[in-house]
Amino acid sequence: MLEIFFGSPKEAKTIYSIFRSRCKGLDSELQLLNQRSIKINSKTWNISLEQIIIPGLVQFMIEYKERQILVAIIREKYYFLVEEEQQQIIHIAQSIIEGERKNLPRAQKLSPRDDILRAAFEQFLRPDLHFSFTSFQKFRLHEYREKLREYVEVAIEEYKLEQEYQSFIQSLRDYLEVKECVVEWILIVHEQNKGYCVFKRNKQEISEHELKKYIDKGFVDQHPMEIDSDLLAPIVSMAPNRISLYTNDPFDGMVQTIHNIFQERVDIHSYQEFSLNVNEDKK
Repeated sequence: MLEIFFGSPKEAKTIYSIFRSRCKGLDSELQLLNQRSIKINSKTWNISLEQIIIPGLVQFMIEYKERQILVAIIREKYYFLVEEEQQQIIHIAQSIIEGERKNLPRAQKLSPRDDILRAAFEQFLRPDLHFSFTSFQKFRLHEYREKLREYVEVAIEEYKLEQEYQSFIQSLRDYLEVKECVVEWILIVHEQNKGYCVFKRNKQEISEHELKKYIDKGFVDQHPMEIDSDLLAPIVSMAPNRISLYTNDPFDGMVQTIHNIFQERVDIHSYQEFSLNVNEDKK
């Protein structure tokens, strides 16, 4: 018989419900006692352990406890005390944990935290054991909390980069608010193998040399390490009122940046439309 004591009736009821949902078809008996403890009797300990107890406890930690731990790490180890910042960092951390940000090199090296949880339970649990789940969390899950700290650290780095990016984008928007339009309408063509080309309204390509002439030197001096001098600096300096952007990859980083800066001034089309619509200026 295994008996687990919990810190609150809510915790006990939640895990009891998780265990019950996993017990179907298995020869295991569950009892919820005094609203704070769960007893598990099983004739097949190994099966109960592998199919009910360990996955159930892992599920509880991830779904009901992990967010609290992440908040505590963000607040107590990295001193982010504003709730809005905490929530943004948690959102990034969770997306990293779920494998949604595979482009981050540091995130790729992080092992799955559910494997660490599972290993901790496997090493500790045995038949005829009585233990406090609260104490187990405190003394047996150091490696799990350390793994979450690593995720938070990567998330904070990404959060700071995103904040810098947003600040950069806003500075360019502010510049465009006061900048007089130099070229009314430009066309930007994104070809995956060739990169970006800029055209005038009549589809005459603007050479790299000519593009450089448009650059506002004073503006670039304010963003020496940030602004892309090949494309972004010239087109922002042009301050066009309309941009037609042709691409087959609307999620490309530069496409997104141009859209974020110029907002409603940008119309995004497929790459094929550029070659088909020769008379773009007549639209």
